[in-house]
Amino acid sequence: MASAANVRRHLAEVSRRLLALLEESVTPANAVQILVAEKILPPQAGSASEFPLSSAISAIIPSSGNLPNSAEHVASFVHDCETRGRGKSALRLIGRQKIKRAQGRVSLGLIGIELILLVIVLTIHSIFVLPQFKAMFEAANTPMPAVTQLVYALIGPSGPFIYVGIFVLLALVIWRVFPFLFGPLLRPIDRLLLTLPLVGSAIRQSNSDRISGWLGFAAANSSSQKAAIEAAKDWYMGDILARECAAILHSAHLGQDISTLLECAPGFDSAFRAALRISDSEDSLAAMRARWRIADTLPEHQSAIAPALAQIAIGVVVAAVVIAMYSPIFKLGALVGN
Repeated sequence: MASAANVRRHLAEVSRRLLALLEESVTPANAVQILVAEKILPPQAGSASEFPLSSAISAIIPSSGNLPNSAEHVASFVHDCETRGRGKSALRLIGRQKIKRAQGRVSLGLIGIELILLVIVLTIHSIFVLPQFKAMFEAANTPMPAVTQLVYALIGPSGPFIYVGIFVLLALVIWRVFPFLFGPLLRPIDRLLLTLPLVGSAIRQSNSDRISGWLGFAAANSSSQKAAIEAAKDWYMGDILARECAAILHSAHLGQDISTLLECAPGFDSAFRAALRISDSEDSLAAMRARWRIADTLPEHQSAIAPALAQIAIGVVVAAVVIAMYSPIFKLGALVGN
């Protein structure tokens, strides 16, 4: 069974392929037929001719019974845009959600794997290697090198490293799994993060940048806005934006106005609220689309600073451990030589 992340990745890839064909002046129906012929889309994707783009997107989204919360509302959003002549814009929006990192950049996921391997290696050294060095130097009545003593104090059996490493691994697991299983329970934590000066403003900007695209290509009516918010909630499943959208939809189901809920939502910034308050609905939607097009938080604009800093930190730790491993060997060699 495909995972939700793979479904969203496939949706983005198909959207980019369809968009590339449309930009070559191929009609939507023929573009879908081309992808069916290339076996990128299933045969049933080309069966509907009135709205071929949304039909193609629907054909590659598993039903909710097979894959809960995958992206079932995304097809409805594309259909809503296509009925208003904005199917191409909807494909461009979806295609930008999962853009591969530029060649040479390292993903945070890969760095996470490296970090886990580093923790395992350090644990092995702390249990089997460093205690042997300590015993040898104590038998020789000679102190270990200073670097080795420092590393042993940090990652030795009695040091804090094992407990910190276990805590970090548990935190990573909870960070990846907990939002999917207990999303609504995280709302108090979301509110707490939003009150922090720097973190809160960054979260609000990121949420506003991402939701602006979905709402900007929707119509200026509640049903179209609801379809856009539902699609964004499905797409960003497990993210703070998905929980913000879920809260808005929950209040909307109770009869409250979606536009009012968006203006009052704490997860969006003042610029987004100002765009919502523009009296001319078309200008308001244009302002949101413009913000989405230049957003720095979208995939192709994401900074490489965080991965670079993480790689540097891992390199420093590895260098310190290597020095701590070789220094006792050199010192023992000198003692034997004497």
